[in-house]
Order: sequence, then C-alpha cells, then structure tokens
Amino acid sequence: MGVAKARAYAQELQQTVFKDIVAQELVRRAEAQPLPGTVNPGLRAGVDARTLSVLSRVYVGSINFELTEDHMRQVFGEFGSVCSVSMARDTNTGRHKGFGFVEFLVPEAAALAMEIMDGTVLGGRALKLGRPNNYAAAIAQNFPRPPANRIYVANVNRAVTESVLQEIFSPFGKVTACVLAPDESAGHKGWGFVEFEGAEAAEQAAQAMNGLELAALVLRVRACVVGGPLGPGMAVDAEPAQSDHTGPAVQSDHSVAQPDHSVAVQSDHSALTTEPDHSALTTEPDHSGSTVVILSNVVGGRSDVDDDLASDMAGEGTKCGVVCKVVVHIATETELAELGEVCVFVEYAEHEAALRAIELFDGRWFGGRRVAASLFGVDRFRKLTSSDTMLFIP
Repeated sequence: MGVAKARAYAQELQQTVFKDIVAQELVRRAEAQPLPGTVNPGLRAGVDARTLSVLSRVYVGSINFELTEDHMRQVFGEFGSVCSVSMARDTNTGRHKGFGFVEFLVPEAAALAMEIMDGTVLGGRALKLGRPNNYAAAIAQNFPRPPANRIYVANVNRAVTESVLQEIFSPFGKVTACVLAPDESAGHKGWGFVEFEGAEAAEQAAQAMNGLELAALVLRVRACVVGGPLGPGMAVDAEPAQSDHTGPAVQSDHSVAQPDHSVAVQSDHSALTTEPDHSALTTEPDHSGSTVVILSNVVGGRSDVDDDLASDMAGEGTKCGVVCKVVVHIATETELAELGEVCVFVEYAEHEAALRAIELFDGRWFGGRRVAASLFGVDRFRKLTSSDTMLFIP
C-alpha cells in the first residue's frame, strides 16, 4: 500500500526543509497578529450545544490521587483543546475520589482520547475511560454526519503551518482543505482538519499518520465524528488550500508526490523554491526536439536503487505519453560531476510527451527528495546507456 513510504516521506521532510521552517515560523509568529477563524464543524452546522458537549466528553476513572486537574488537562491536551476537567471530591478531605470528566472543544478529540488513553498507565494506575450515561442518546441525535474524505489531526507542533501540514499529507492524495484552529496567543491550538478529494486517501492518511512523530510531537489522527462546514482557520484572507496532486501517491514504493511551491514560510528558503540548475546537463548544441528526459536526484545513491525503480518511473511517465524505454543509469567516475551517481532516463515516442514529462517531474518530491527533470540529447542517451541493464521497456 505504500504506507511506509508515505511515513518515510514525512520524516525526511523534517530532516530537509522542516528545520528551517520551524525557526522562521517561530520568528514570524512573534511578530505577526493572530488571525481569527472558527474551526468547529458542529457549531458551524448549528448542532445543539448540549449534544456537542456530551459527544465531546469522556469519563476518566482510576486516576492517581496525587494527580490534579492541571495534570489531566496537560495529559489530555494532546488530543485537542480541553474545555474543562471536573473531578469528584470528598467533602471532608477535599481530595478527589479518583474519577471525573474531561470535556473537549470538539467530539473528535474525545474519540481520540477514548481510543488511546483507555488502559494507559498514568501515575502507576491504568486509566479507565468511558462515555457519559447520556452519550447513546446524544449520538442518536439528528446531526450532520462527517464526510468520509475528512480527518481530524491533533497534537500538531505550533510551528507547523497549515501549508506545511498540507504538504506533509499530500502524498496520500489531493488535499482540498487544511485548516488549523487559531489561537490568539500561539498562532494555532495544535489541532484541525485535513480534507482530501477522495475518501480512500483520507482513510490511508489516518492509518499511516496516527502516531507519527512530527517536530518532536506525536501526531494524533482519526476519522471525524460530526460533519459541517470547516471554518477559515489561520488563512482567513488567503486562497483556499489547493494541491496539484491528482491521485493517491502511495500506490508503490516509488510513487511521486506533487509539491506545493507555496508551503515555505515567506522568507529565503532556497532549498524549497530555487529551480534546479540543469546547465551541466545541456551542453549539447540543441535538445529542442529531443524525446529523452533525464531525471536527477530520484534516489540518494546506488544503494537506494531497487529492481522496481525503472518500472515504477515508467508507470508515472505514461501519464505524459507513450514511453519507449526507461533506463536507470549508474554514472561512471568521469560522469559523476555531470550526472550524479544515479539518474533515470525516460525515452518517449514524441517530443511533446517529453515536454509534458518535464512539467510532471521537475521539482516534484520523490521519497523526500526533489526531482530535477530536463531534456537530454538522444544520441548521447543511447551512447551512455548502451550497456546498461537496469531498464524497463513497456
């Protein structure tokens, strides 16, 4: 299913572009004014407040007697905004009785807490979670059901912007909306919603990304509980989130994800926004009519090449036209400076298909690496690859 590849993609993003983004975003946050915007589909859909309150509440038992409301708020806060923590107390001693209720701002946070915290040992005691007595009646109410293509994401690092979060989830499919609940004091509250073009992409994303560490915090992801319109989130005055990705990018170990060139914080991120320099690859007099495309930076080196690379790239390449041949080329010592250790050649039947392939591949993410694509001379291609054995002919 390619889930492992998608998780690896998010992890590699942290090692490449995310370090700079965090530093720049923290500086920007310190200077910027908070953006208003409500992100609570149930409230926006007009669901009865009492029903939402019950759906957003969990019972917590077997609490260590030394733990306080503040401890509980901190522990459960990773699932979403905690509205209240109420613990039953002994009227004589003032100490709590070891049980109480935690209420969240949205029902999805309560559902996550139920799934993850029931049985979790806290302060030497295994917590016991349940629902309020009136939960069954509340869940039976006539409220809008959630769209299958929407997921809830919590415990998001405050330095992660909506555009960065969209970039991280884009390998699963086209992201049509990505909103985080704004916080006047800290940019956003650490939770929000991601909506995909298709339900399958949302399901895969929830399964793969739940529990993934992102910027030193463990993401909490699940399907939604209540439907309704999404609020504007952080980008009240911005254009709706868009992605050029046209389908799930986790179809194979070499699926290619379309990048969003707008995800970087508005500052100098040359690693994200500078187009690759192909001058070393275009030394022949004229490639204007070539049918061959060279792809660079597809893998880190020869040790990353596997038997399926050529066929996988052919599968992607056929979106642009008829592919005649795909060759994975290991550069000789004299070719290293020009070609890099490994490059991939895609030969098309027509020049127009090669041009479309450059549009498709150039600048796209491939397993956490940004691919460079350009035309390459046909004669030189045939000479370089005459003895290559890692090839695929459809």
